[in-house]
Amino acid sequence: MVLETHFGLVSLGLLTIAVCGASVAFAMGKSAVPVVAGEHLPFQSVLGRVAPHGIGLALGGVGYSVLATFVTLFYASRHWDGAALCLTAFGITFIAARLLFIHAIGRFGGYPVAVVCLTVEAAGVLMLWLAHSPWSAFAAAALTGFGFSLVFPAIGVEAVRRVPERNRGTALGVYTGFSDVSFFLVGPTAGTVIGAFGYASAFLFALICVLTALAVVLVLARRRDTAPAL
Repeated sequence: MVLETHFGLVSLGLLTIAVCGASVAFAMGKSAVPVVAGEHLPFQSVLGRVAPHGIGLALGGVGYSVLATFVTLFYASRHWDGAALCLTAFGITFIAARLLFIHAIGRFGGYPVAVVCLTVEAAGVLMLWLAHSPWSAFAAAALTGFGFSLVFPAIGVEAVRRVPERNRGTALGVYTGFSDVSFFLVGPTAGTVIGAFGYASAFLFALICVLTALAVVLVLARRRDTAPAL
């Protein structure tokens, strides 16, 4: 917002290009991952093993998607100022939690971490749905970002365990694809809900999705006890 105010909208595009260029340069300096030889599973088999985890990720990401897409309009509908600060709060807590607690996945396992994170995210989205002031929405966004921070890696660790090592690149690609589909579908779906029930209803929709993701993860965690990792 500061760049846009002082230098125009083009500055945001130039900054985005610069960040992407720096990312490409950084990635090019990394060593390639060695290819694991051996017979690979058919794509359909990989998809079948990873799909339940991908569905959990897709549903868990709805809280973030709704927040990023509709919080500005939500604020405007309430005649509040500070929607940008709401998004900033989400981003700061998201990054902070990733930096501070990423090792929890290795220590406690993907499923327990995912359960805790989805529970926290659900609490944040619930607060957004019930928000009665800009500051309560700000706090809710911060809690949502904190909760969502480890959902992707926590469920992802368990997803790739379901396939042999030589298929894990494909598994990760399939798993990530579910989040892309989720981001694509949330806009029109939540928009339809908003058209019928108002802007706050988008967060109720997100809450239902996050709680469903939590149920999916709990079922997967129980199934793991009877299905050994590969």
